[in-house]
Amino acid sequence: MSKSNKAKLNRREMLKRGISGAAGIAGATLFNGGVHEVSAQTRRKPNVIVFHTDDQDFNTLGCYGYDVLTPNVDALAHGGILFNRGYVTTGVCNASRYALVTGEYPSRCRTPSFRKMFPKNVPTEPAFNTNLADGQETIASVAKRAGYTTGFVGKWHLGFDRNRMKHYESSKVMAPAWRASEDDVDPKDPKISAILEHNHAVKRECIKRFGFDYAEAIGNNPESFRSRNLNYHNPEWITEAALKFINQSRDKPFFLYLNHTLHHIPHPQESLLIGNPRNTAGGYLDKAPDVMPPRREIYERVVSEGFRPETAWCTWMDEALGVVLNRLGELSLSDNTLIIYLADNNVPAKGTIYEDGVRIPFIVRFPNRVRSAQRSDRLVQNIDIAPTVFDVCGATPPSDMHLDGESMMPLVTGEKEKIHDELFFEIGWTRACCTERWKYLALRYPESAEKRRNASDGFGLNYHAPTLKPHQHNALLWHPMFFNPDQLYDMSIDPHEVVNYSTLPEYADVLDDMKKRTGRWLRTFDNPFGEFTG
Repeated sequence: MSKSNKAKLNRREMLKRGISGAAGIAGATLFNGGVHEVSAQTRRKPNVIVFHTDDQDFNTLGCYGYDVLTPNVDALAHGGILFNRGYVTTGVCNASRYALVTGEYPSRCRTPSFRKMFPKNVPTEPAFNTNLADGQETIASVAKRAGYTTGFVGKWHLGFDRNRMKHYESSKVMAPAWRASEDDVDPKDPKISAILEHNHAVKRECIKRFGFDYAEAIGNNPESFRSRNLNYHNPEWITEAALKFINQSRDKPFFLYLNHTLHHIPHPQESLLIGNPRNTAGGYLDKAPDVMPPRREIYERVVSEGFRPETAWCTWMDEALGVVLNRLGELSLSDNTLIIYLADNNVPAKGTIYEDGVRIPFIVRFPNRVRSAQRSDRLVQNIDIAPTVFDVCGATPPSDMHLDGESMMPLVTGEKEKIHDELFFEIGWTRACCTERWKYLALRYPESAEKRRNASDGFGLNYHAPTLKPHQHNALLWHPMFFNPDQLYDMSIDPHEVVNYSTLPEYADVLDDMKKRTGRWLRTFDNPFGEFTG
C-alpha cells in the first residue's frame, strides 16, 4: 500500500469503511457527491472474488467488441470498469499465476529449485518454474489474518507435492503431454477413481498451506492427464465448488480465488459437445453437477440467437460467471463484493512478452465504490491485484512480503488519474517495459543459450524463452524484429509491434529513456540481466 494511502482518511477510504456516525451522517456513504443508504451488508468488510480464466483472447468476449454471446461478462464490464491496457507480468500460466498470488515479479521466486537453477550471478529464465516456496505469504494468507474466510477453486499450477501422489501402473497418466494417450484410463474404474481422489486430497492439503481455508475442484491443464476420458474441461465441477464456498461463507467476509481451465487446450468446443461432466481430476462423480445450463442447451441458444455455433464455448465460459453472479444476487451479496475478472495470459503470442502474450481481458466491478460503464486506457497489471485486495480488505501484508504492484482502488474510484508510469515484463531471455505510448523489449541470451543459438546458425532454437516454442514460432511470423536485441515500438500507432524504432537516430532519446526505465526495474532483482545490471 502506498504511503499516500496510509496518510489520511481520504475519499476512497471513506467509501471503503463507510462514514456511519461521521460528519453527522449516520448510516450513509458518499458516492459521486450523493448520499446512499448503507445496508447491513455494506457495513461489513467487502467480499472479494478473483475470477481467473486461462489463455483467454479478446475475441472471446462481446464487451471487447467481438461477435460472441457473452452477456454476463458484458454486464460485469458495464457495471464497472473495463481496461484496454490490462496486463500480466509474463506470457505463460505458471509465472503469471505466481505474480497474481504473491504480488511480485516471478524472477523473485524463492523456491530452492529456482534458486539452484539461477544463483545470484546467473540471469533468471522465468516461465514454468516459479512455484510457491514453503511458508511463502500469499494474497490468501494475508487476507485470512485480516479476518477473511479464504477459498480456492480450479486450476492451481503453482506446485504440488508429487512425491506423495499415486501413479497408475503405466505412470503415463501423470506425465505431461500435448494430447491424450492411446493407453487410456477410465475414471469409472473404482481403482482409478481412488487414485484420483487420493491425489486430489494431496493437492487440497498443499493449497491450504498457503492460506486457503477451502480448496476444491483442483486441477491443472486437462491434457496433463494423458487420458482421453480426462482430457476435457469441466467448468460445471469448478462452478459447483465455487457456489459451495460462497454458500457456506455467506455470513462473513470471504476471499475466493476462482480459476477455470477454459480456454486452454484441449479446444473447449470439443469438451462442450462430447465431454463427460462426471469425469473429474478428483475422481468419478456420483452424478453430474447441476449448477449450469445443460451443455447442449448452451450450444442451441448460441445458434438460435444468431451467433456462430463454433463460438459456443465462449458462452459456456460466460455461463460459469453468470451462475456465480446470480448466486451473489440471491444472497444479497452483490453490492458488497469486489469482482476482478482477468486472464492468466493471452494466446497468439503466448510464451513471449509481446502484446498478444501479456495484454489480457481485465475488468473490475465494485458496486457503490466504482462508477459503472467505464473504459480505461490506463496501465494495470496482475501484480496490482494483491495490493488491491489488501487495500479493500483492510489487510496489512507483513514487512517481508515484497509487493511490486499498487492498489488499483485510487484509479478505479477516480481519486488518481493513474497508478503506473510504466509496467515491467519478463520471460525467458527477454525483459520489457512499457509506458502508455512506448514499449521497449530487450533480448539478451546468456552464454549457455548463445552457444546453442550459434550452433544452429542463429535461427530458431532459442526464440525468446526455452518453452512453448510452437507459440513463439507464431509470434516470430508476426513480429519481423523478433530476434533484434533491442526493440522499440510506438503503441499509439503500432499496437501489433511491427515497426522497430530503436535503430532510428531521431528516437535515440526515447530509446535511452525506455532502457533506463527497464534498468531501474532490473536493478531491484538479485540476478543480472545483460548490461542493465552490470
